[in-house]
Amino acid sequence: MVVEGTVSNGVVVLDSGSQIPEGSRVWVETADEDEAIAPFEPYDRERELAILRESHEDAIAGRVVSARQVLKEIALRHNLPLEPGE
Repeated sequence: MVVEGTVSNGVVVLDSGSQIPEGSRVWVETADEDEAIAPFEPYDRERELAILRESHEDAIAGRVVSARQVLKEIALRHNLPLEPGE
């Protein structure tokens, strides 16, 4: 979920009366005025295709890590169970 707000007396006041459940952990990133107006670069199809081609070449060459291995590393890093129900 992405919400915007303004800092007032050291507290972030969310726009439009948005609410986040009490106790939720949040990540706050300040934005320059220019970023607030246009936070994303325009879509570049050729750039996207180049990234996908490079990824495909990596997979063909065996330069990949299985999803299972990535999830295991995340679980170990954050002290989570390795399998559901553990």
